[in-house]
Amino acid sequence: MERIVRILNQSQLVTRQYMDKKTGEQKVINSVILKLTDGIDTFLGEITGERAVNCPKYDPQYIYSVQCSMVVREWNSQQTGEAMQATTIYVDKINMM
Repeated sequence: MERIVRILNQSQLVTRQYMDKKTGEQKVINSVILKLTDGIDTFLGEITGERAVNCPKYDPQYIYSVQCSMVVREWNSQQTGEAMQATTIYVDKINMM
């Protein structure tokens, strides 16, 4: 997905641990969350990994072109056993217009 957006908000760098399901190892992921709007829709985009560590502070007064990918994650609720889904939007590229 590609959109022309303004950045409404940018989080600080967040580092969190997770368990790699394939290896069982504890790993660390770095991320920065951007709240983006195209003037109609507002959505969160996540920058991860080394790109998040090196992420500059974006100026909310400028317009940016973003390329994003969406991933749907499925799991079963531990409390109810109900099937759950969440869509995460990853920012792959961002450029000032």
